[in-house]
Amino acid sequence: MEWKELEGETIENLIEFLQLEGNSEDEEWAEAAFVNVVFRFREDLLEKCTEMCLKSNYTETDAEEITNRVFERVKMYPTFKSAGCKVKDIIKCFKFYLYRIARNEFADYRTPDDNPYTGDEQIITSLIDPCREYEPETLKSLQEKEKLLDNIFSKLTPKHKTIYLTYLYYEHEGRYLPRKLVKDLSEVLKLAKGSIRAYKKEAFELVKSMGYGK
Repeated sequence: MEWKELEGETIENLIEFLQLEGNSEDEEWAEAAFVNVVFRFREDLLEKCTEMCLKSNYTETDAEEITNRVFERVKMYPTFKSAGCKVKDIIKCFKFYLYRIARNEFADYRTPDDNPYTGDEQIITSLIDPCREYEPETLKSLQEKEKLLDNIFSKLTPKHKTIYLTYLYYEHEGRYLPRKLVKDLSEVLKLAKGSIRAYKKEAFELVKSMGYGK
């Protein structure tokens, strides 16, 4: 489909379309929605990023990079919800949402050593790492926890367990999982990114309801 077919849609609808993945038709809608979001907000966001970069002795080229990173993040994690807006103007609210992401991306850009991710992150399917040797007591404890976890996720699916463990192991407060790791989850589990978010929510809610801790 042509991106102009969604030219008149609200930002709320565009975000919903961004979450559509799973088959070729859905992906066309998601891509068209993304193009619309970029077309509408890129100029404003680039201006803000340029201002932010120049104040910190960075360049307009750096501002372009930050702007691109923001839209990549929006495409991967279309989490904007109008219900969380503190202003009535939905467009202004969405711009604030973009600015917040930009500040986070700029912080990572300025101090890459503070990034908790190395790029070597891998999907976690078990509490027990087959490549490690454990003390007998430690291994026994992990096996007991693994059995309990398997009992919990028997109410859902093995995919829920994998997503739960991967996020439990790697997710840091205020940080998203690395793009590559999310892509790996999507490909290995054969789930769209939107489905991964849904599975994650179900998994963590179930574990919490069962009173299971780390």
